[in-house]
Order: sequence, then structure tokens, then C-alpha cells
Amino acid sequence: MDPAERAWWLVGLALVAMLVVTDIVAQRQINGAFGIGAVVAAFWCSPLRTLAVAVVATVASVGSGVWHDDLGEPAWTVRFLTCLMLCAIALATATMNQRRRQQVQRTQLLAQQVLDALAVELTGARTVKEVADGFMGHAVAVLGAKSAMVLSLDPDEVLRTVTWDGRRGHGADQFQEVPLSSDVPGAVAAREGVDLHYRSVREIEAAFPSLAGYYTTELSLHVLPLRRGDETLGLLALTFPPGSFGPAEDGFLHSLAGALASALRRAHELQLADAATQRTALLAEASMTLSRSLDMEATLAEVVRLLVPRFADWCAVQLLRDGELETVAIQHRDAETTEWARSVGDAFPTNTDAPSGAPNVVRTGRSEIYTFISTDMVDAAAVDDEHRAILRRMGFTSAIVAPLRGRDRILGAVTLIHAESGRRYSEEDLTFLEEIAERVALALDTAATFEQQSERLAGVTLVAEAAQRAILAPPPPRVGPLALTARYISAGVEAQVGGDLYELVARPTSVRLLVGDVRGKGLGAVRTATVVLGEFRAAAAGGGDIAEVAREIDQRLVPYLPDVEDFVTGVLVDIDHDGRFSIVSCGHPPPVLVTADGEVRTIDLDHGVPLGLGTDPEPTHGRLRPGDRLLLYTDGLIEARSPDGSFVDPAPFLSALVDAPAEAALDDLLDSLKEAAGQSLDDDLALLLACFDPQP
Repeated sequence: MDPAERAWWLVGLALVAMLVVTDIVAQRQINGAFGIGAVVAAFWCSPLRTLAVAVVATVASVGSGVWHDDLGEPAWTVRFLTCLMLCAIALATATMNQRRRQQVQRTQLLAQQVLDALAVELTGARTVKEVADGFMGHAVAVLGAKSAMVLSLDPDEVLRTVTWDGRRGHGADQFQEVPLSSDVPGAVAAREGVDLHYRSVREIEAAFPSLAGYYTTELSLHVLPLRRGDETLGLLALTFPPGSFGPAEDGFLHSLAGALASALRRAHELQLADAATQRTALLAEASMTLSRSLDMEATLAEVVRLLVPRFADWCAVQLLRDGELETVAIQHRDAETTEWARSVGDAFPTNTDAPSGAPNVVRTGRSEIYTFISTDMVDAAAVDDEHRAILRRMGFTSAIVAPLRGRDRILGAVTLIHAESGRRYSEEDLTFLEEIAERVALALDTAATFEQQSERLAGVTLVAEAAQRAILAPPPPRVGPLALTARYISAGVEAQVGGDLYELVARPTSVRLLVGDVRGKGLGAVRTATVVLGEFRAAAAGGGDIAEVAREIDQRLVPYLPDVEDFVTGVLVDIDHDGRFSIVSCGHPPPVLVTADGEVRTIDLDHGVPLGLGTDPEPTHGRLRPGDRLLLYTDGLIEARSPDGSFVDPAPFLSALVDAPAEAALDDLLDSLKEAAGQSLDDDLALLLACFDPQP
């Protein structure tokens, strides 16, 4: 028993006992007042405890008639009936109080359950739609609602459905959009800012005759404006089985609507902040990725990947071809829905004379925004009944369309649509889409120009490649104690030939080697490579050490560089006839040493700046043993990429250099590298292999 209930029960019994003592001691019969003890107990005690006090009072009232010897007399009977009446009132009061307490406990429990669930839902929800959907599920499950509906009040003074659980057939379509001026419960509640509660269908139909026959089963309807301060954000509408929620719970429903309004306001603010962040991030990403593409299909695929689902539920790109708008890309956040849309797209061609949408944007060059897509707008866009049914099923809520402006004409249009996410586009979103459209149009224009000129570019590439091969003559098979072999591989046709180079100079007591890479591509790079080779031959023939050779090349090269930011990376090696060597690196990858006993390792070097930038390298010294091999290479070896875009690790392929003959070793290395890179290299590659063999 609750301590408070126990205390009041004892008070009731004590009061009966006190009245009995007074009745006996004062010799004045007051048995009619014995029921007061039960009345006192009834305010805090359960009906059962109150009944116990009432029984004690009744028995004491009979006892009073016995010790006053007037049992059954008219005066005693009146007082006895008074006692019974007080006991009956006490029992009725205790019963009503218990029901009231149970109602309060039920309301508190429901409130706690719903608010706890709402708090959990808000933890991850960042959009109005997510909050509304989460609330709906809990409202139906916890409160036992037959239906629950959240509507937003938009600036055009129309209530639009955000989410609806328990929707009733096609007749419910009339409540998808509710003008604030209409005569239906939701519009009245939102317009006047008051809660409306109807306990039966009869009450609903009496207040709104237009709804006669809409409700086919008995229920109660509760319509509550979602308000924050003086602002109405929308509406919450709930229906329950009859008798589930009475007037005592109206305050709870009002509080529930207030909590939902606060959650929706927070979600709306988060939604705006997230949209601004997404716009900034997407614009930066689009600028970076679209500028790299020279392929039409790849550009279109990148556009829809960028925008769906982060900024749209649907994205469509249409290009103007032969006077018709052709949908060349369409994407939905769901892959299966995307495939379905592509399969039915040809069945509903775009009407180029349409007064709105992509056709009008292409004609006028002016963007369009549809903050709210009404049912009338959907019907107007449909070409037939089947198309209308499909469009309605999509649940479009908002859309923006921007033209794709090429360098000298409008190429087409890009359309973004919100549907199941329930989000709305704003003017800021339209400005963002226009900026994205500018980048898309430029990328498409560039891709088209590239395709048109690809044959000419291929021809230029072949000329550059021929020039490159002309300046890179195969090395002699043997110079002094060194057996030499080299390979030059040009990149794919899509990339212009670069300035990869190699050369050797024989001296009386040593052999000097160079492998380098000119910054840039094409014939200009080949020209610079020719200058570097000539300067190396001149400097390497002198008496200075290999570091001095690098410094001389650096000084002589500067006047021939096309731009102050141009440079040449290189690694220079001086190998004496006894195997001692010196190496300097001018911003170039270090050589790989393959020892006679099979060890493969990269030589640690102090790297200087590239040639042409004032290099002053520090040499690294070592000694080759008979059978050791030294591989010099350009960055095409270490920057090759696999088809998935990841770098290819050449280390496993270098084992081919251990035992195989030099010519076969380089061929095996190149075959393995090409296979890992999908048979095509993105950059030129020069290899020079020096085998130390002092006694052939």
C-alpha cells in the first residue's frame, strides 16, 4: 500500500473511532456522522480501503442503536440512513478518484513513451520528413491511433502532406493539399490556431457537412496546429477508436503537438544548414571532377552521381539533338527505380512545345523553380492517363531546372526533383544548380570538341612519339665493364608523348648514365629533352665529378626552358671500371640495385631539386660487385595505375631482373606492368639497365 493511502486510511478509521467514543461518552447519539470517516478516506484511498472504513462506520452505527437502546426507532433509522448515504458517497468518490488517477498515469506513461521515442528518432533525423515519419510510426504503435497525419503550412498558404500513416483510399487524395481558406477541420484549426476535438463521426459531420460519408467507421478526430510562438508550422491530425481519448487527454495531445512542432523546427533548420554545406561541397567536387573528363558518357555519369541522392531524389539531363530534347541521363536514389525509369522513358517523349519545364528552359535560357509541385501541375505535365498515373505515383514535391549553356549555344537542360525525401528547393538551390550547370555544359562542350578533334590529336601524338624515339637511340650492348639495355614505352594515344629520356657517355675510366623526365608533354617536351641530352654529353665528357655534371646541365638548361616553372628531373650515375659508383638525384626516383645473390633494393639518395631550378645535389657512393645490376627508370614505372584507379606496386615484378638475360628481363618487367595496368600506361616510361660484368 502506498504510504499516503495508508495514512489516510488510518485517519478515516481513527475518525470513526473518535466519533464512536464521543457517541458513548457524551451519551449523545451521533451515529449518522460515522460515515464522515469513509468520506475522508475516499479522497486518497482506493475503493477497497474506503469500503473497509465504510463497513466499520456502518457496524458502529448499528452498535450505537444497541448501546443507546433505540435500535430500529425512527430517529435512529434516519441517522443510520444518513451514515449509509455518506458511505455510498465515499465509495463513489473513491471510485472516481481511482479512475482519474489511472487516467493520469496512463497519460503520463503514453507521454513518456512517445516523447522517449521521439527523442530517439531525433538523434539521427536531420530532415522534416525523417522526423515526421518517425513520429507517425510511434504515434500509431504507442497511442493506438487509427491514422496519423502531418502537414506543413507552406508560404502559399496551402497545407501539404508530409507523411500519412493509415491513409484511406482514393477519397483521401483531397487532403494531400488543403488550402488554408477551405472549410475542413485541418484548415480551420490551422487558420484559427485552435485545437479541434471531435468524439464521434456525428460530431464531425455536424460541424462539416461536406465530410458526410467520408468516415465509414466510428472514430474520434483530433486536429492540432503545430505552432512555435505566433507562427503556425503545420498541422497534426490523429484519429482513434471511439472512447480511446477523452477530454482528459486533450491537454496531453496539445503537449504532444508542441513537442512535434519543436522537433520539426529543429529539423528544418538542420535541413537548411545541411543543404548549404552540401552545396559548397558539391560545387567544389564538381569543379574538380568535371574538369578532368574528356568523355561525354563519363561526364554525364559523373553529373548524376554527384547530385543523387545528396541533392536530389531524381536527376535528368536532356540534350538538344536534331531539334528534339533527348534524355541522355536519368538517375534515382534507388537503382531498380532508375532502371525502370530508363526502360519506360522512350514511351513518353518530351513535348518540346511545353510551356514549362525543360523545353521552356531550353527555349528561353531562363531557369525555373517549382518550390511546391501540386497535383494540378502533375496532371498538366502528363501526356496521357497512364503517364498521369505514373507521375502521381512518383510523389514529386519540388523541382528546379537550369539550362546547359555551351560556348555559343544552349546544349540542353538539367532537372532535379525531390520526391520521397519530402524536401523543398529554394532560390539558393536554384543558384547552385545554375553554377553546376555551367560546369556541366563546359565539360560536355569540351568532351564534344575533344571527340571531334581526336583524330588530329592522335596524329600530333604520333609525330611527337616519332621524334622522341629518334632522339633516344638504343644504347650499345656493351661499354667498358657494363652490359647495357634500354626500353622506351609511350603512353596511350589519349595522352601526348612526354619528355622521358636516357643517355650514356663513355670515359676512359668510367661510364656515365642519365635517365630523366621533362615537365610537360608533346613536341615542346621533346625539344627540351634534346637540349638536356646535348648538355649531358658535353658536361659528362669533362673532368668534374657527377655532381658537377648536374650543376653544369642546370646552368646551361635554363635559357632553353619555355617557362620559368618548367624543369627536368634526372638521376645521374658515374660507374668506374672497378665497380665504384657515384649517384646524384635531381628530383628523380632513385635507382634499383639488384645484387648477384638476388637482393632487390632501392638505393637511398639525398634528393636535390630538379634541373633548371638551381640544383646542387649531394652524391651517394657505393660499389658494384660482378653480376650486380642497376636499373634507372622514369616515374611511369611507379605511377602506373590499375583499371580501378589504384597505383600498381612494381616491387613484385622487379624479381624478373635477377636471373634473366638483360633484354628478356626488361621485357618481362614491362609485360607484368602492362598486365597489372590493364594493358595501357597513362604516362611514358624509360628504362635503362646497367649490368656490371668486368670479365665478359
